[in-house]
Amino acid sequence: MKLVYVANSRFPSEKAQSDQVMAMCRSFAALGHEVTLLVPDRKPVQHEDPFAYYGVEPSFAFKRLPCVDAIQWLWLGRIGLWIQTSTFLWSLRKELRLLKPDVVFSRELYVFAVPGVPGKRVWESHSLHRSFWAMRIARGLDKIVTLTKASKDRLVEAGVLADRVMVEADAVDPKMFEHRYDRADVRRELGIADDVYVCLYTGKFTTMNMSKGLDESISAVGKLVDQRKNILLLAVGGTPQELERYASKVGPNVRLLGHQPQATLGKFYTVADLLLMPFPYTEHYAYYMSPLKLFEYLMSGVPMVVTDLPSVREIVSESSAIIAKPGDVDSLEASIRQAIDQPEEARKRALEAKRISAQYTWIERAKRICAILWP
Repeated sequence: MKLVYVANSRFPSEKAQSDQVMAMCRSFAALGHEVTLLVPDRKPVQHEDPFAYYGVEPSFAFKRLPCVDAIQWLWLGRIGLWIQTSTFLWSLRKELRLLKPDVVFSRELYVFAVPGVPGKRVWESHSLHRSFWAMRIARGLDKIVTLTKASKDRLVEAGVLADRVMVEADAVDPKMFEHRYDRADVRRELGIADDVYVCLYTGKFTTMNMSKGLDESISAVGKLVDQRKNILLLAVGGTPQELERYASKVGPNVRLLGHQPQATLGKFYTVADLLLMPFPYTEHYAYYMSPLKLFEYLMSGVPMVVTDLPSVREIVSESSAIIAKPGDVDSLEASIRQAIDQPEEARKRALEAKRISAQYTWIERAKRICAILWP
């Protein structure tokens, strides 16, 4: 089958969205489908060649479509976004006429407002659009993929037929952990002593201008240092702006690093004793998110502390993670201390997390989606 994936964003970029789009296109192609990824011709990108950036062989077609990249002109505000989107959709309409795909797949709902989109129309929902216009488009789609059960429930309440919506959380590529790094060597490379307990946080420090829990992590680790714990918080994945913003908040027990390619993230998991995913409570985090790092954490075999949110609870429980209260520094501190003081129990939960990770790979996710599209 011929599948076109449409992503109206810079590609590849430092955002997790870019990683997810690449993983899904590769997985659809690995299942034997003819895949084309269409993105706008916007700058800056991490690399002109996405296959080179991700260190993989080309397995699908990739094309940048012309658009007026008015987003770069910040003084235009939302008008700049409208100009970029509308000019990209104009190019997209012409390209779809040429390609004549069997399926058009996108994370952006407005793609399906383009007149005459051919084939089955599949939207992967990452948030709820509440406008009458948006829900009218959603109700007319062939399939919708949501990341959480709560997201599906809200779409059904808005009038989307339940049998058109499937729930598929995000996933992980097992190849991330195929390379075996030597823990002592990587610690020496990073300048981390063998006896230091490392708490690892991965990913951007904020999303959609919302904190992702790094502030609470810094505070919790600081309190443990005051209790004479030999501990380091290693946060990997910040943008240059985030690194600058957080620089004044950190002491010697916190180290901040910028975005790292997926291919080299494995070495940071190698040095970690504990993984932190302390999202605060917001509607988006509680009901719509499916963070890529959660599935990396599952497969890593390293114990983790997560916060008690409905979206997180769909994936893990007390048998596979230590669970803290969202936005509560004292609870996060207590959870980290529990992992330090009860290492065997923490490792037991990590083993259970690794066991359940097998169902959360990109290829298995793509198989389940394809089974719905082509029963």
